[in-house]
This record gives sequence, C-alpha cells and structure tokens, in this order.
Amino acid sequence: MLEQVKENISQGEIIEDLKNIIAETFRINTDQVEPETKLFDGGLSLNSIQMIELTISIESFYQKEFHPDILVEDNFRNIAVLSAVIQRCFFE
Repeated sequence: MLEQVKENISQGEIIEDLKNIIAETFRINTDQVEPETKLFDGGLSLNSIQMIELTISIESFYQKEFHPDILVEDNFRNIAVLSAVIQRCFFE
C-alpha cells in the first residue's frame, strides 16, 4: 500500500487517498464515502481500535507520523477534517 512520498498534495488527493486507505484497511466499499462522511457516530461508525488501525495505516501510507497532540477525536470527526489535518501536519 505504500506509495511514493509526495512533497505537495491537494486536499482532494488526500481525500481519495483516505478512501483507498479505509477500503484497504477495513475491506469495505468506499463508493458512497464522501468528504463529510463521519468516522464515528454514524457514517463509518469506527470504534477506538479501528481509529488506531486507521492512524497506523495513514502513517504507513504517507511514511510520516502524527504528533501525539493531533490524535484527538475532533481531528477524526469526518474525512474532510482528517484530510485537512493530514495536509497541515504532513505537507505544510
């Protein structure tokens, strides 16, 4: 799943990456997943263990690590928010 590390990436590209990461990590069809799809309460309804799995998959995919202060529920509320967090943390 590792892709070549990118220096600059748009939020739209990150959203597509996230859809692919989610599909591969959880073996689900993400055709209906939109930027506003919630990761908790409704939407994908991921639990805390799955959020850890998703975090690890994202870090592995981008070959970068989140700072622990970033790993709060509010930053994972939906795909659009998470993609903005990834862009800010990994590509700015």
